[in-house]
Amino acid sequence: MTAPTPPFSVATPGRRTALITGAAGGLGEAFALRLAALGHALVLTDRADCTPLASHLEKQGTRVTVIPADLGDAADVQRLAAAARDWAGAQAGGGVDVLVNNAAFMPQVPLAGLTPALWRQIMAVNVDAPLLLAQALAPAMAAQGWGRIVNLASSTVWGPPPGMSAYATSKMAVIGLTRALASELGDQGITVNAISPGLTRHPGSAAHLPEAAFEGVRQRQFIPRTEVPEDLTGALAFLVSDDARFYTGQVMNVDGGGFGF
Repeated sequence: MTAPTPPFSVATPGRRTALITGAAGGLGEAFALRLAALGHALVLTDRADCTPLASHLEKQGTRVTVIPADLGDAADVQRLAAAARDWAGAQAGGGVDVLVNNAAFMPQVPLAGLTPALWRQIMAVNVDAPLLLAQALAPAMAAQGWGRIVNLASSTVWGPPPGMSAYATSKMAVIGLTRALASELGDQGITVNAISPGLTRHPGSAAHLPEAAFEGVRQRQFIPRTEVPEDLTGALAFLVSDDARFYTGQVMNVDGGGFGF
């Protein structure tokens, strides 16, 4: 029996371009390496320096560019989206096919010290920027009938530690945004999903958190070891693939069974 043809076209595998925010290290770097291995051209952005990663990827044959941006500045987010579209068009003759909203601002601040300005900054980076990038890049995805948007949620929404009121709120907003965008874009061949990691060890998190934090989370997981960025790349590979064409509006908990019940 022949499967029914979906009411949308499919972007050509091997010519897809992905924009990854927060790509300089940690999860973003791991995501970039995995998507490069799958043949994607890459637009890397971060406030930190992405050029060492870009140089490594170029030596491996990946088409890649670095566009630094401040995701807390709406005008800079718009500039990033326009530059990414222009580069993708010049390189592959299309737009940005895959958007990975990985960047996050996550200061640990007690409730008494949480100022309106800091709250606004956290929301700007964690919620506003994913919205603005999706808004800017979705039209080209819709025009070709194929697109993937992957947001990063967090297990902190299920069990927030002290001092994470704003961050946990922003990540719950990301889940709402994921569902809303999936509803709005689903009939255009665009899927929108979220990955929800647990506490993940990488140089950035290890530098700012005590070992006791990692051990406490490890003990609450069904898989009793600390999560690393590579544990999340398989989920991303699936979500941006053609196999995920009927999977949208979902939060994929990749946390060793810790919080995402």
